[in-house]
Amino acid sequence: MFNLKKIKQNAPAVPIFVWTGLLVGIPLIYVVVLSFLSRDNLGNVVFEFTLENYKRIFDPVYLKVFYNSFLLAALTGLITLFIGYPVAYFTANLEPKRRSLAMGLIILPFWISSLLRIYGWIILLGNKGLINNLLLKFNIIKEPLIMMYNFGTTLVGTAYMLIPFMIIALFNSVDKLDRSLLEASYDLGASKWKTFFNITLPLTMPGIAGGFILVFIPSLGLFFISDLLGGGKNVFLGNLINAQVTKGRNKPLAAAFSVGMIVLVLIVLYIYNRITKDKKEGLFL
Repeated sequence: MFNLKKIKQNAPAVPIFVWTGLLVGIPLIYVVVLSFLSRDNLGNVVFEFTLENYKRIFDPVYLKVFYNSFLLAALTGLITLFIGYPVAYFTANLEPKRRSLAMGLIILPFWISSLLRIYGWIILLGNKGLINNLLLKFNIIKEPLIMMYNFGTTLVGTAYMLIPFMIIALFNSVDKLDRSLLEASYDLGASKWKTFFNITLPLTMPGIAGGFILVFIPSLGLFFISDLLGGGKNVFLGNLINAQVTKGRNKPLAAAFSVGMIVLVLIVLYIYNRITKDKKEGLFL
């Protein structure tokens, strides 16, 4: 017999499951199926099962692309963490009005097109950009500094683009921190640094891990940043997938790379779940 009570309780969640299935489930199944198909000489998809696409992932050239992408995402997460944590901590300790103003300024870049913000970095860092013009004007340098089209520039652009996600995640964690624990630590004679490393940092670890995930995952696919700031000298997963779909006309191989990216993300999510789970269990011991 059907349990009408449970059906009524779960009824509001049905549209969410249907919507998620349409927007996430079906496209994901399509990509996975496509990754096992072949293509002809004209680039058309052929319904012929093959594992060749996944074998090509382990080619040293493509493994380097995975390594570059993982390195970019990991460094982006670390840079945004070291910059974002002090900002989030300072913001969470402001008065309510100033806190709202600070959060508004942090979210403000989302109101501007991502491409326009990246072009702003080109104007700043280009050979004829603002920084080089000022340095040349004051005779600090004799010729323009080459600051564009390298891994470092791509890293700066990616970190700049995603740092609001890190700050917001850290702010939510710091804002919920039980201040009485900090006061108790001070009363027992602990210094500010000891209190921070023994209480504040462990209790905000879920926010750190969550912010890292929010930064890590998007940085794997922001190919337009490396195209504009990196000049295509360093190839990342997003660039590779885009090139295979548009220029290479090899959708099955692009789908296989997409599945590889999903696996990489799932590994990071698993580590995130382990970290947050261990921290939650530690709080109850």
